[in-house]
Amino acid sequence: MAVRYPRLDAIFSDHAAAPAVPATVRHLRPAPAVPAATRPVIGPDPGLVVDPDQRTVTVDGQQLDLPYLEFELLAHLVGNPLRVHSRRQLMETVWGRPDTGDTRTIATHIARIRRKLGPGHREAIATVRQIGYKYDPRLVRAA
Repeated sequence: MAVRYPRLDAIFSDHAAAPAVPATVRHLRPAPAVPAATRPVIGPDPGLVVDPDQRTVTVDGQQLDLPYLEFELLAHLVGNPLRVHSRRQLMETVWGRPDTGDTRTIATHIARIRRKLGPGHREAIATVRQIGYKYDPRLVRAA
């Protein structure tokens, strides 16, 4: 009498049954790709263009070299113009961790971004006292 191993039979059989996909996994499937010509480029200010797909930032035609977190922070602010973001919200959305009360981390990254944006665009990232920061494209000075 031969010993049967059902799991091995399923693995080595010529036909494999399609696995059932639970409903929760169906919702996690990636969205269909959008053609490059129709992808949104973040930036209500024509002088500042943030392209999340290419992970590039261009200021007045000059491409900036931003580290990962600086890019994520700028893309988040520019993607939600005129909205005030608390330091807690920024820590949770950009850093992906709860706020520990260390506000110097955010302030340091904002200062570096402002410095790299240059004199014409640095004022667009406004500090809202006792709350956080916002991106206001109306504050951009003509170069």
